[in-house]
Amino acid sequence: MPDYTFYREIYLGEDIPEAAFPRCIQRAADELARMRDVYAVVPRPGLDPDHAEAMALCAIADAVYEFHQEDEARGLASVTVGSVSESYTAPPELCATTLSLRAAHYRHEAGYYLRIGRWLPHA
Repeated sequence: MPDYTFYREIYLGEDIPEAAFPRCIQRAADELARMRDVYAVVPRPGLDPDHAEAMALCAIADAVYEFHQEDEARGLASVTVGSVSESYTAPPELCATTLSLRAAHYRHEAGYYLRIGRWLPHA
C-alpha cells in the first residue's frame, strides 16, 4: 500500500492532509478489494503492476477524501429564531443511488491505471 511520501512525490497528490491519509488510503484499499471481488482487474498495458495499483489507490483515496469533505459540509446546519441561534451537525444519509455513483467514480479514477471490467481480452 502506498505511503504518504508516495502520494505526494510520485502520485503528486495535493489534496489529502497527512493526518487524513491513513484513513483515506485504507478506504481506497477496501474499495479496490471490492472491485476485485466483482470485476476482472489488471494493470493498464505498459504500466508496472505494483506501480499501477499504488497509483490507482492514490486516485481512489483522493476521491474518498473529496466525498468526505462534501459529506461534512452537507451535515452542517444552522437555525436562528429571533435571538436564539443553534448549530448542529447531522450525519449525511446517503441513498443507494449516491453510493452506486460513488462506486462508479472510484472505478473511473482507478481506471486511469487499471483495466476494470467483467470480461477483459487477453493481452
